[in-house]
Amino acid sequence: MTVSAKLGIASILLVGSIFVRPFANWRGPIDVACAVISAVLGLLASQRGSKWWLVIPGAILAGFGICLYVAFHSY
Repeated sequence: MTVSAKLGIASILLVGSIFVRPFANWRGPIDVACAVISAVLGLLASQRGSKWWLVIPGAILAGFGICLYVAFHSY
């Protein structure tokens, strides 16, 4: 298995931990840290291998943008 694939799989697992919480007392700041680390790992995976790994940081940024849009237009 290449280094790119290992980084990409770690990135996918971190994104998955945001939605499927591994512990009962999983907090919000840990989700943000997981998202940031996942985006960085996705960028590193795309730099070392296939550019398809850019889907992960792109999806994180798109989700963040949608959340900001909804938050500002909720009044």
